[in-house]
Amino acid sequence: MPLVVIKKSKESPKMTPRGKGLVGMSFAMIVIGSMIGESLIVQLGVFAVIVLFFAYYVAKQNTKNLRILRRIPRSVFSGNDFNFELEITNKKRWLSSRNIMIYDHYMPFSEKGFACDLIKPRQSLAEDFRTRVVERGTIKGKGYRIVSDFPLGLFHVVKRRRGIEVMQVYPRPMLTAAIKSTVAGGGEGNSLMSFMNNNNDGEICGSREFQKGDKVNQIIWPAYARTGQLYVRDYDYSTPQKYSLVFHSYSPSGKLIWPEVFEHAISLVTGLILMCRDQNIPFEICGPFTGWKMLKIKNPRFVSEVLKCLAEARHYPESDLEVVSKVLMTLSGNHPVFVISEASVDTWADKLPQLPRVINCVDNDVLKSKKPKLKDFRSVA
Repeated sequence: MPLVVIKKSKESPKMTPRGKGLVGMSFAMIVIGSMIGESLIVQLGVFAVIVLFFAYYVAKQNTKNLRILRRIPRSVFSGNDFNFELEITNKKRWLSSRNIMIYDHYMPFSEKGFACDLIKPRQSLAEDFRTRVVERGTIKGKGYRIVSDFPLGLFHVVKRRRGIEVMQVYPRPMLTAAIKSTVAGGGEGNSLMSFMNNNNDGEICGSREFQKGDKVNQIIWPAYARTGQLYVRDYDYSTPQKYSLVFHSYSPSGKLIWPEVFEHAISLVTGLILMCRDQNIPFEICGPFTGWKMLKIKNPRFVSEVLKCLAEARHYPESDLEVVSKVLMTLSGNHPVFVISEASVDTWADKLPQLPRVINCVDNDVLKSKKPKLKDFRSVA
């Protein structure tokens, strides 16, 4: 990063319209007083000039030795509010600083600035804000301004600085209802495997009201005889061994992919990863942001490495699905797979290889479970 050098002359006090008016008035008083021989008017004009020089000196000293400290988290999610603390310290030994205004890029738009009427020598003032960052990636060197027009509003001082704080902004996590229900069902969606499990391969954990799609053999008939309402047994399904997540940016010929669509797809991947973390499901992930190398997360509580990759992800459209098919063919095991893209599922789902496992094809609106062939399923079972 190139070193930015700020010339001190740009930070010198600049005369305000009020100050320019006082200059004109003092000059006119000196000239008119000299012409009419009125010494009092000349003295008043000279006094105004002295006031200007004094105000310049005070304005210059007023903003000296002010230290700005910003306390921000090391990592946040895009669009989510976080706490931001701004502290200003007067490092001068004797002179107080007055009418100081701080404008910071991290501040929420509604706040605009942080005003300090008086900061005594060796004193600090701090203020907490709730703010957010919309863009994702690594943010560093955000600037701030120290502004003051003390004293008397005759001179205006602006000091621009860049902070050294570094913050990692992860993509905003988002999930569709279809993804949530698929993950809750063990990643098998409405595929052949979930029907063959007959919806009762877990441990009985209670009962619930009958819902559309429940099996008749799950109905608790004694409860129906007592209450007249249908109840079924509820099962605690076993957690899947792991998930495999594959992201691609397949762009069919003649199709336009807008940047907003890509960002939404990255948010879906982020939401899926956080759902794996919350349900303690190990996973592995690959895509252009990992160099198509499979990144394996054995402990889902530690997902910062993956989130950093997603924060820095860039859009690289691909004209074919060769690398995606290769990744899918080399996956071991028979656990469910999520293939995510910003492109419509209809343009690429049928082009994926047929595998003896459930492949959940996901775009920004649709989740389509690609069923394994029955003969392949039997060979794996």
